[in-house]
Amino acid sequence: MQTAPGFLRSLRFKLLLASLTLLLIPWAGYQYLQGMEQTLREAQQQLLMNRAEIIANLLAVQSVKWLSQQPVNAGITPSLYAFPLNNPPVIDGYADEWLSLKPQAESFNSVGSQKRKLSLDWLAGFHDNDLYLLLEVRDQQLSYPPNEQNLAAGDHLILALPGDGGDTRQLRLGTPAPGWVHVQEQDNARPIPGLSGEWQETDAGYRVELRLPRHLTAGRISVAVIDYDQAAQKPAVKLATSGLQRNTGLAYLTLPTPEVETLLRGLADNTHRYTLLNPQRQVIGRHGVVHRANHELESLPQRLISLILAEDQAEPFSERERLGRLDGPEIRQALSGEGSVYRYQAAGTNLTMLSSAYPIRVNGEIMAALVVEQSSQEILILQQSAIEDLLLISLGLFIVTGGSLLLLASSITSRITRLSGKYQQAVSPDGRLLKPITASRQKDELGQLDASLSAVLKRTKEYSHYLESMASRLAHEFRTPLSVIRSSLENLEAEIGANPQSDKQTSAALLYAKRAQEGTHRLNQILTRLREATRLEQSLQQTEVVETDLTMLIQGLSQGYSDSYQSISFETNIPADAINSQVSPELICQAMDKLVSNAVDFHLPGSPIRIELDSANANRVTISVINQGPTLDERTQQNLFRSMSSHRSSSADQQPHLGLGLYLVRLIAEFHHGMVWAVNLPDGVSFTMELPLNHNSEK
Repeated sequence: MQTAPGFLRSLRFKLLLASLTLLLIPWAGYQYLQGMEQTLREAQQQLLMNRAEIIANLLAVQSVKWLSQQPVNAGITPSLYAFPLNNPPVIDGYADEWLSLKPQAESFNSVGSQKRKLSLDWLAGFHDNDLYLLLEVRDQQLSYPPNEQNLAAGDHLILALPGDGGDTRQLRLGTPAPGWVHVQEQDNARPIPGLSGEWQETDAGYRVELRLPRHLTAGRISVAVIDYDQAAQKPAVKLATSGLQRNTGLAYLTLPTPEVETLLRGLADNTHRYTLLNPQRQVIGRHGVVHRANHELESLPQRLISLILAEDQAEPFSERERLGRLDGPEIRQALSGEGSVYRYQAAGTNLTMLSSAYPIRVNGEIMAALVVEQSSQEILILQQSAIEDLLLISLGLFIVTGGSLLLLASSITSRITRLSGKYQQAVSPDGRLLKPITASRQKDELGQLDASLSAVLKRTKEYSHYLESMASRLAHEFRTPLSVIRSSLENLEAEIGANPQSDKQTSAALLYAKRAQEGTHRLNQILTRLREATRLEQSLQQTEVVETDLTMLIQGLSQGYSDSYQSISFETNIPADAINSQVSPELICQAMDKLVSNAVDFHLPGSPIRIELDSANANRVTISVINQGPTLDERTQQNLFRSMSSHRSSSADQQPHLGLGLYLVRLIAEFHHGMVWAVNLPDGVSFTMELPLNHNSEK
């Protein structure tokens, strides 16, 4: 099993990294869709701007009459806005029915003597022919009039309406205690039909809720708050929404115009909201709704995409659907004479709105502004759907292509692994060729590589066979000249003995002849051992194995070594039970002879040589020869069992050592499908030969 570092260096991992380039497909698609979304957004803004311009020009042509009725000083005279009400509120002095409109109340503040603060919140609405007012006064100290006939002696309100002759009609509203409001007209005590009100105290002051007929206002109205510190004194603070004395000083009462509603109703659709504003940015007409697409995020990919593609947060604005007075950069720019588009986010929602405002001109003068609003949610939904499809397709392609590349990498890796294993098994650790290799029939690059390696291995095997047979040929060729040299030396010795010269010359000649004889004798031994190794390699192919009791065999060999090397002590560790295995007894004896001879040569004088037989493993048996003495260095251990590899620095018996002994031990062990190795001990070296139990060796 591959480890993690091995996997990181494998072809699988490299092809997997290559397959990650497929992620560029969704990235490129995402960039394309982002650019498309920007283009669509710009196109939507331009279309919205064109729509606002066309409709504004249309309203300017068809609505000259009601637009031209606006007063010339409308820009400097205050105006008060009245909201259309779906149902008439109950006049009870409480604000429960006004809660949705209270955030849009207009505030008026004043500071009187002794820094007394007074403020008024104005909120108005209309239903049918009635006008409803909710007036909340924040007063630090309430001072009620003593009775209903003398309302001017305490805190009270003044309601100014248009009157005859240019002067206003002023109504005093008050009560000596919380409850119904009493009305007094300053000029006379005539009752006011249809006017009623309720006065209730609050934590900050008091609240007055009024109802009066719309026709009394004639489009203008003002309210003043009169605050007393103590009864019958001059007012401490007086606060008014506008002028009270002249009709021209009254604030304009701005209500959505029925003519405007009728015109805008013809433009209504399911995706836009149209709002008409006067120069004071007050709503005088509104129709239509902003379409909110129903796009529920049901699946996990949709939710993730919604997080990735979240729109840039625009500046939050309050939802304009119920506002009576609008404000924004595009509205201010439209009222200054130039159309504009603005993008904002409805406060408290994730809805992004597009708002286009365009001025309405009558005779070159800006009389109103048209605001057209549309949600940009459709573009985001289209983009999310496109991204979702793109990601699903890309994911499918990535799975298919990445899986195909991974399967291909696994197939190539498997073939390379099998190819590596095949050639590793064909060559022994020391470089010998163990079996022939059959090349693959596949015609791809790996098949060609297999054929090339097989051809190289075949040529290497032929060359190795040539080298292995060279020793036998050299031994055969050297026999004849060595025989000639040896016979010549023998004749030379005989000739010197038959014709002796001086003693000195004779001794020198015999010495040189003896040295030459010793040299030829050593050369003859070398050739003999070379032929012995060659014959052993050849004889292994015809050797038969028989079932042998290794216990008796090793026991007998140990006794023989004790008799042969009487000056050396041999110790044995051999089990009493029989250990049977299919082996060649002659070859085992030959291998043991080599190991014991090696141990005798390197053992520490006076130390014993130990022979052990162990069958702790049910399928294997080990034979060890252990001696005390010098240990092996790392380089020696690696080359110890190779042919012609000798690591003896000198030999006391002057015998030639070609490094064939341990090489023959390895050949014998491998013939029995075993192995041999050497390990260093604290005080010496252990040579171990491992053989299989009850294994029929192949010939």
